[in-house]
Amino acid sequence: MRALIVRLLFAALVIAGTAPPVGASCRTIPEPRDAVAMADVAFVGTVVLLTNGDRWATVAVEEVWRGPDLPATVEVRGGPGGNMGSSIDRTYRRTRYLFLVAPVGGQLTDSSCSGTTEWHVGLEPLRPDNARQPVGPRPEPGATVAPFIGGELMVVAAAGLTLLGAVVLFGVVALIAIRRRRDA
Repeated sequence: MRALIVRLLFAALVIAGTAPPVGASCRTIPEPRDAVAMADVAFVGTVVLLTNGDRWATVAVEEVWRGPDLPATVEVRGGPGGNMGSSIDRTYRRTRYLFLVAPVGGQLTDSSCSGTTEWHVGLEPLRPDNARQPVGPRPEPGATVAPFIGGELMVVAAAGLTLLGAVVLFGVVALIAIRRRRDA
């Protein structure tokens, strides 16, 4: 019986455990001028909301430097959702950045290898002549942007389903053990 309990606890830990970070590393991060030229999407914006361990940023777009037109507010994902992670995840602070990102699967994705950098006056000379304003209405100064809760809800739902699965598995194994004991 003791061995069964140990196995059940081990199974529950495996099911409910977190995924380890995926190993990765950056090649050399290019100089800002080269990084802007190579980026799929480059824009200046201020982080107004952080989620997913500060890896997803809701950004008020101030100016688009490269790539397609962007709305006044976008979400930039500096890593995967949930309990996944990698060594190149980018975390953000509530400040102004020059974002150098890639559109992947309908999302703006970023990493610590991209060249995205906190804004400083030394970046101003990199501003292209064709820089443009975002499209659509701009948030009022001081207004809070509605949080993106889809990713957070997915994490909560995944955790709940994992816990439910562990409880069901524990119950099934316990019932089997009880029936075997009764039959013996």
